[in-house]
Amino acid sequence: MERYSKVYGSKWQSQYSEEFKRKICQEYLTGDEGLSFLERKYNLGNSRISAWLKSFGLEKKRPVYVSSCIMPAKRDPDIQPEDSASVKLLKKQLEDALLEKELYRKMIEVAERDLKINIRKKSVTK
Repeated sequence: MERYSKVYGSKWQSQYSEEFKRKICQEYLTGDEGLSFLERKYNLGNSRISAWLKSFGLEKKRPVYVSSCIMPAKRDPDIQPEDSASVKLLKKQLEDALLEKELYRKMIEVAERDLKINIRKKSVTK
């Protein structure tokens, strides 16, 4: 199999033989390698194989995407579900924050009622 045909188009552009073009296209369609790998392997220009596939009426292979549901979910090594001490601490902090929020709300209600002034910000003000 010859790489180049006997007729050279120009100094800058190589003309490859039909046999060589078909061999490369067949290798792409039947193999696992991608276009860029084969272009580097045979020292071809960018999108050269794509142009040959188009000229022969062939289609490029569609990329295969692997679904993420196949792979198991990674767990963060810092957070352990069995770490009950940290869970208890977080629950206690949440309970304290909710109590503090309720306390502030009640204080504002009492101050508005006793002092007869509006403390809460109105939502329509700019």
